[in-house]
Amino acid sequence: MKTNNHWIKYFGIAFGLIIALGLISMIVNGGILVLSSLGLMRNNILTQQSITKDFNQEYSEKIENMDVNFNAGNLIVQSGDKFMIGGSDLSSGLKIQVENGTLIIEDQGNVNLFGNLLRQKKAPTLVITIPKDTILNRVDLEMGAGRGEINGISAKELNLTQGAGELVATNVQAQSGKLSGGAGAVSFTSVKLHNFDIESGVGLVEIQGQLTGDFKLDCGVGQTILNIDGNAQDYFIDADQGLGPITVNGNKLSENGTGPKTATNSLEVNGGVGAVEINFNPQT
Repeated sequence: MKTNNHWIKYFGIAFGLIIALGLISMIVNGGILVLSSLGLMRNNILTQQSITKDFNQEYSEKIENMDVNFNAGNLIVQSGDKFMIGGSDLSSGLKIQVENGTLIIEDQGNVNLFGNLLRQKKAPTLVITIPKDTILNRVDLEMGAGRGEINGISAKELNLTQGAGELVATNVQAQSGKLSGGAGAVSFTSVKLHNFDIESGVGLVEIQGQLTGDFKLDCGVGQTILNIDGNAQDYFIDADQGLGPITVNGNKLSENGTGPKTATNSLEVNGGVGAVEINFNPQT
């Protein structure tokens, strides 16, 4: 474990976030006041500028890659019997195409920021269903404001970018990849991640499953919990503590790390603002 303490850095991060959130709140509240005075907002809901639509279509193409950019709403990526894309209240600016085995979805519509903040009754929902037992080469998912849900997807490379909102993954497998966190909780259950990097943002991060190879965790602001299905002696853990303790099976991590350096798997942890809890669940 590195001995230098970066508490000043992390205090600055936390303080900066507080200031940023305060400024955003002032701007949003001021904008709402102006819009109300101009008669552009009624019944606490800003009139949408873009036409919304429902969509449901089955595709016959074979998919090898996914490149999805979804601005706002609920994004669901799941496994199923057929390759299908559907949704409701979607922006008319949502572009969907399959090109050379790559599914490309780009949300070109304007993000209705005020509508989202005012909790519109219907949020856009996009559902992507990939045939089960499919192993994709590359998956890039970029989410804006809203909830992301990934279930039963396998990929050689999985890259996730979280915006503002919850991100949930279940039964997901990846041979490599990265999660770039945003603002909101992250919850992974029964996952198998190999050579994976996580840069968390603001919020609780909880991951349960098999974490193998070279696993790197760069913590942001919030508690981090890793429940690893495996034996502790199969991992070498090197950690740099931030503002919050780092524990392994309830014990504080040694300054020299823990586990044999020749272990099959490595876990590098850069602490942030909040506790880091690592638990091993031995497999028989």
